[in-house]
Amino acid sequence: MSTGFIPQEILDEIASKCDIVSVIGEYVPLKRKGANYQGLCPFHTEKTPSFSVSPTKQIYHCFGCGAGGNVFKFMMEIEHLTFPEAVEKLAKRAGVTLPEKELSKAEKQALARRERFLQINEVVAKYYQKVLLETKSGAKYHTYLNQRGMSDDVIAKFTLGACQPGWDGLYRFLLQRQVAPMEMEQLGLILPRKEGNGYYDRFRERVMFPIRNERGQVVAFGGRIIDNNISNQKYMNSPDTPLFNKGRLLYGLDVAKSSIREKDQAIIVEGYMDVIACHQYGVTNVVAPLGTAFTPEQAKLLMRNTYQICVSFDGDTAGSKATWRSLDILAELGAQVKVITLPDGSDPDEFLKKNGSEAFQAEISKSQELIVYKIGRLMENTNTDEIAGKMQIVKAMLGDIMKMNSPVARESAVNIISQKLQLTENAIYSELKNYNRSSNFEEREKNVSPNAKPPKMKNDTAAHFHQEGRIIKILYENPHLLPMIAEAGGETLFTGPLKTLYQSLKRLYKKGAAFKSSDFPEDEAEILAGILMSEDGGSDAEKVLADYIKYIKAEKLDHEYKVRLQELADAEKTGDTEKMLNALRDLEMLRTMKKEAEIIGKGV
Repeated sequence: MSTGFIPQEILDEIASKCDIVSVIGEYVPLKRKGANYQGLCPFHTEKTPSFSVSPTKQIYHCFGCGAGGNVFKFMMEIEHLTFPEAVEKLAKRAGVTLPEKELSKAEKQALARRERFLQINEVVAKYYQKVLLETKSGAKYHTYLNQRGMSDDVIAKFTLGACQPGWDGLYRFLLQRQVAPMEMEQLGLILPRKEGNGYYDRFRERVMFPIRNERGQVVAFGGRIIDNNISNQKYMNSPDTPLFNKGRLLYGLDVAKSSIREKDQAIIVEGYMDVIACHQYGVTNVVAPLGTAFTPEQAKLLMRNTYQICVSFDGDTAGSKATWRSLDILAELGAQVKVITLPDGSDPDEFLKKNGSEAFQAEISKSQELIVYKIGRLMENTNTDEIAGKMQIVKAMLGDIMKMNSPVARESAVNIISQKLQLTENAIYSELKNYNRSSNFEEREKNVSPNAKPPKMKNDTAAHFHQEGRIIKILYENPHLLPMIAEAGGETLFTGPLKTLYQSLKRLYKKGAAFKSSDFPEDEAEILAGILMSEDGGSDAEKVLADYIKYIKAEKLDHEYKVRLQELADAEKTGDTEKMLNALRDLEMLRTMKKEAEIIGKGV
């Protein structure tokens, strides 16, 4: 369903039933701080929380990148939705019925195509599972999974399946169900034959793992051969499709997110089998990347649920490199990262079978913090008995230490390196100072969010914008003072986007209703959020407002005076007597107005 014009009363009902702290809390871990809640901003990279949510005003604002608005704006930004789509999603959450609107032809086609693709994938997942559980050809795959320690319950939980032998079993099955070859190809299920006369299945003779998005919808597939002696690629994933991008999803997140939130901890393992083995042994807060390097998009997806993340990749060389990359990505985004190093380089699947769940939980509790893990790995490959070796390790760690915003964390890191390398802390701090001096300004600027944006103003000065913002905050919190502004000049006191915001306040005031964040369009709501979260309205609102009116009027008079002085100078250069007289007359009038304003300001 799509939504067209949505009555304000329905938007108000949705907003009243969708508490913004609760909604944002499903995407961003929040902690109470005074009257508001704080967390790491989901819209830009940061280590120190600058993202604030107000339960009383029902708005959010990030002081780092400027993002802000009401619950509708948040849903649009976090899920990449249009306004109608965000309203529809929140309406479902709130149990509010939206008015129907006929979809455009293009909208119908796009929606129908996505829904059909999801339905096809669901049919394929059931087909693969039926092959595994109900056919002779699937029996060996079923046996393989059981021998790997997977019960039928966990097989059902992850909808595991298998491929029929031969080249086109799935292709023929889907043809019988009126699925077009073009659709199968777009979903990455089949490939065209090189001879150009037909198609063959992409996945053949493999255990099949349906890949689901965070909502639990099947968007792709992974397959694993069970005979390690076969030279074929061990694991194979679907290619990127209209439903699937492997760098933006995590395997198992749909069944793990509730456990992750409950435990306030996530464990990243390397593959499907590790995830499933962990669930088999009762460790359910586990996810895995999808056969590719861990990405910032995957990290952000996971960090919607927790900032406490343990990484447990295989102990081989490739696994170690993968661990290192993921650590850097997660740390850059502000996660509290630890590394689980299992004995003998085993993976979680192997370790759990051999030692059980309690032993695995013990290894989790022994996980190393990032700085300890990194220095340990560096020391394994460096001769620390030599001065050159110690210098090499210290230099390799300086960048990580400098990225730590917390003085406590930085001091702890220096202390650890000092003990490990038998160096004084002063020596390491000296190296840090040299590193900081030699790092050029451009390099340090890279740590600033590329999404950071200045206040939304045109030619206004920051001070003027600030003062106008203070007035907007006072008016929002004290609507009865709006007539006072109207008498003092109304819209003429504001510039740029704040003039529009004032007009909305005036319009809503005339309706007689209390102001709510849902009353404002998304662009105005974003500006309003920044003002309400950052500005201080003052205790005596009426007095503060009167002072600000005087200030802004004085600023405008000063500006006008400078403009007329320039006009007078230009007229003198050209010898334009009429313009000179007009400018002099205006200047005299402005001097009088400025003098009167000064007298009023002094209370004379």
